[in-house]
Amino acid sequence: MKIKKILVPIDGTERSMHSLDYIKEVYEPEQVQISIINVKEVVFVDGISISDEIKNSEKFGRELLEKARKVMDGYDVNLYFTFGYAGDEIVRRAKDEKVDMIVMTKSTKKGLTRMLGSNTAYVLKHANCTVTIIPE
Repeated sequence: MKIKKILVPIDGTERSMHSLDYIKEVYEPEQVQISIINVKEVVFVDGISISDEIKNSEKFGRELLEKARKVMDGYDVNLYFTFGYAGDEIVRRAKDEKVDMIVMTKSTKKGLTRMLGSNTAYVLKHANCTVTIIPE
């Protein structure tokens, strides 16, 4: 049997961790290889980013990924932390790793943010693989 490669974006919300629970419910450890990604969007003020914010963001992101690894104990898991635009980085990682599926949760954003678009919608439009959306 071919091992399915799955990419799971997490953002630190409890909601995003539900994707990991879904995978554990559907797949046995020997059926999948899991890549978990956390992307921190960097905000520049007048072209300058604040180094302490970057250090703190990376520390938080790496701790979050380690928490996710513990949730997936027994599974083959790779962790990725990066800075950039979440949608772009998720799609890039999916293409680079030739993943079979991206599993992510639906955004709960409302109002103007939702009108501007979401990472989920972006990934659905640009990913060249199956995208499974976990409801709230």
